[in-house]
Amino acid sequence: MSGRASGSNLLDVPVRVDVILGEARIPMEKLSAMRGGEVIALQKSINEPVDIYVSDQLLARGRLIISNGQLGVKLSEILDEKQAA
Repeated sequence: MSGRASGSNLLDVPVRVDVILGEARIPMEKLSAMRGGEVIALQKSINEPVDIYVSDQLLARGRLIISNGQLGVKLSEILDEKQAA
């Protein structure tokens, strides 16, 4: 058996998927004074698509949904290489 993985084996490899909900810039003084229950406002509207990264590469965008009581993401756009750059 060779040391190379076949294509079907590569499809079985788990990859990390990160969904970026938004970002915020907060002065360190305010951040260090925050307590439980406070809200950090993100620089994104609830209706804007979220970015989906696979192994640190922007791959898609989607909308947040609730499915069977769990938070999920419904894919709305798969990006090509130019869009992901």
